[in-house]
Amino acid sequence: MKILALSDQVEPLVYSEAVRQRYTDVDLVVGCGDLPEAYLEYVVTQLNVPMVYVPGNHDADTYDVPGGINIDGRIVSVAGLMIGGLGGSRRYKPGGVHQYSGLQMRVRAARFLAHLTARRLRYRRGLDVFVTHAPPLGIHDQTDLAHTGFEAFHDILRVGQPGLMLHGHVHVCSNLVTTETERYGCRIVNVFPRKVVSYERP
Repeated sequence: MKILALSDQVEPLVYSEAVRQRYTDVDLVVGCGDLPEAYLEYVVTQLNVPMVYVPGNHDADTYDVPGGINIDGRIVSVAGLMIGGLGGSRRYKPGGVHQYSGLQMRVRAARFLAHLTARRLRYRRGLDVFVTHAPPLGIHDQTDLAHTGFEAFHDILRVGQPGLMLHGHVHVCSNLVTTETERYGCRIVNVFPRKVVSYERP
């Protein structure tokens, strides 16, 4: 399966009339936050494949993409995969619904894992893909508060055991920066600003 993952920046190669020719083999679109709703709507309309997304810290409180599925705090079955997500970043200023303290995200992660456990018992399937805006603490993150990752995501990677994690938020300006890491048997990918990722269920 080919996944087109996007985050943080409108890409001219994607937001163009040629998008269908460039991404003919894409099976799923994933939005990792901080993207205009109209941009994602355009992509999903042009490619005519399923799309899931989470909000980023710069997205509106009422963030809603026509044609897509908001998976913030949810787990859904899409394109033959079990996919779940947690949007937002560290809280670095007052206000903004998509910003969280470490404790707040830990509470969200605990609810997510409870939901995942219930689904696993019911469907006898685990999590395939975990989608976030921010990275896990210590993996692809930065030292400033706004771009520090969440420790709670490690719990989801350890317990939920997804095969793939996609995140954005951290802008990569050099090809020397690590954008893919293997941890807990999961491939963790910083997709900024766009990446085509192959994934097959084990």
